Amino acid sequence: MSEKEFKLRFQWLYPHLEEAGRRLRMHQRNNNFEIHKKQDGSKVTDIDRQMSHFWMELLTGAFPGETLVSEEDESTHRYDPNGSVTWYIDPIDGTGKFIEGSSNYFVLISFSVGGKASFGILYQPERNCVLYGNSYIRTRLYTSPHDYREVHQTNSWRNQRPLVVKGANPALRNRLETMTHLPIRRSSNAAHNIISPLSTPNTGFLSFRKTAYWDLLAPSAIMEAAGYQTSIMYRGEPARYNDGNVFCDRYYCLPPDTPDEIIEYASTVTT
Repeated sequence: MSEKEFKLRFQWLYPHLEEAGRRLRMHQRNNNFEIHKKQDGSKVTDIDRQMSHFWMELLTGAFPGETLVSEEDESTHRYDPNGSVTWYIDPIDGTGKFIEGSSNYFVLISFSVGGKASFGILYQPERNCVLYGNSYIRTRLYTSPHDYREVHQTNSWRNQRPLVVKGANPALRNRLETMTHLPIRRSSNAAHNIISPLSTPNTGFLSFRKTAYWDLLAPSAIMEAAGYQTSIMYRGEPARYNDGNVFCDRYYCLPPDTPDEIIEYASTVTT
C-alpha cells in the first residue's frame, strides 16, 4: 500500500472520527447509556455496541473485501488468516472511564498490512484530537484535519526511566528490576500506557498477560512511527496481526536502543 493510499484513508476517516466524538460526548454528558456485563465480567454499554456498528457499516462500505474485526462484534473474532489488510476497531477504549464521566477514554482504529502494524489512530473525543502514525510518516498529533505537530520524543533506554509492566507477578517484577536496573511500574491498561513514553517519563511497556489486538495495533503503529520497536507473541512465537487470532500472550514496546538481551529475556521468561 502506497503512502498516498495511507493519506487518503486518514483523510476519509477524520470527519467520521469527529462525528463519533460528537455522539460519544452527547451520550456521556446526558448519561444516556445502559451498562451491561460481558462474559468475562467486564463492563460494556449499549453505546459501545452502537459505535461498533457505526464503524463496521462505514468501513465495510468504503473498503469491501478487507478484513474487519471489532471488539464489540464477536462474529468478527473468527476470520480467515493472512489477509492483506486487517482492520481492528475498539469503539470505546476505556469504557469504565466513559461510564464514570471521565475524559480519559479513546477510539482506536487501526489496520495491519501483511500482518505488520502499519496504520494507527488514537482519538480522544473530549479533546477532539487525534494521535496518528503509519509506516511512512513520523507520529503526528492532530487538533484539526489540517493542523498537527510531529511527535519527536523517543526515550532512550539509558535515561533510566520507569518501565511499565502489565501482568507480571511480584517475583518477575523483582527479576526485571534486577536485570534492567529500571524501576518497574505496574499497570492493568494497554493502549494508554503503550503511548505514555510520548508524553510522560516512561521507558516503555511490557505485557505478560492475554491482550487483544484491538488494544495493541493502533498504539503499536503510532509508537513504531515515533521510533520505538514493538512485537506481539503467542505461545512463545512471534505473531502477526493477520494470523487468525485476536489475542496474544506477550507484548513489548521499547526504545530503539534497548539491549538485545533485555528483549530476549522479556520475550522468553516464564511468568
